[in-house]
Amino acid sequence: MAQREARVSEVVVEVSFTSLPEDDDFALDLVTDELAEDLGDLGEVRRLDLDAEPGSKGVGEVVLGTLTVVATVDPGYAQALVDLVLGFLGRNRGRKAHLKVGDVELTIDQPTKAQVSEMIDIVRNAIGRAY
Repeated sequence: MAQREARVSEVVVEVSFTSLPEDDDFALDLVTDELAEDLGDLGEVRRLDLDAEPGSKGVGEVVLGTLTVVATVDPGYAQALVDLVLGFLGRNRGRKAHLKVGDVELTIDQPTKAQVSEMIDIVRNAIGRAY
């Protein structure tokens, strides 16, 4: 029982963003670093580690634009995550973000306040179910 209580609950959230037509690998790398720095305030952030086969078009863009972050069940975590992603999108117009928690996937563009509140609830519930 004591071992179970000592275990810290965590789940991984995948965060990715769309590329723009003018993006090259260097630009995508810079924007991915920017998002990683933002999300670093929430905890451990990792880049997606897939070995793309040479010549597979688009796979590199997906890998460059995708991060994972370790989530917690803290009630404020989902709101902080959505707020950070919205801040990132505000500085990077024309992009959309995609969040994946377990089997729940959510795309974020330029939401209204009501949609932001709904997204926070969706992310919070998805994190809760993933534990």
